[in-house]
Amino acid sequence: MSYQPLWINGKQVSQGVRDTENRYLAIANYLAGQTEFTVLDFGAHIGYFSRRLAAEFGAACTAVDDHPRLEPTDGVQVINERLTAGGIRKLGKFDVVLCLSVLHHVPQWRAVFKALRDAGRIVFVETAHPDENLPKARMHHASADIHKTVEETGARILTWTRGYDKRFKRPLWVIDPELQI
Repeated sequence: MSYQPLWINGKQVSQGVRDTENRYLAIANYLAGQTEFTVLDFGAHIGYFSRRLAAEFGAACTAVDDHPRLEPTDGVQVINERLTAGGIRKLGKFDVVLCLSVLHHVPQWRAVFKALRDAGRIVFVETAHPDENLPKARMHHASADIHKTVEETGARILTWTRGYDKRFKRPLWVIDPELQI
């Protein structure tokens, strides 16, 4: 089973191991009433969130990931590579930035997180639980620092969702200068 389900033509056509539905609904509820905004989906995997935001909100999405199954579709352009903080800065500004369960994979996570915050008006960040067993996450040992750094921005938790290790919940944060929570 894939990490994320696939979203095609307005519907989910496969299953994934992560709780994409509840994460998506928290983001969609927060963005309710907005249309035709721009999105940077950093660490998009196969593009579930980008595809769904494009379909349901008319968002113009830029999905960034080196996953070979990430493909462009209506409203979603793709950058199939791992970007550094400098690469993120070159993309310009976005109305919304998604950084969902990514930072614990990024060696230079502080610089990347700052670049993502600078790139977006509203930034959604999901951080891993420090006690999850995530052997492929290169920076998992920094999860507590990542969580603290996100919290120090004034971010607020929208919801908690199951992590990859289902025994633990991960916070889904929003950073928004006009916080609507």
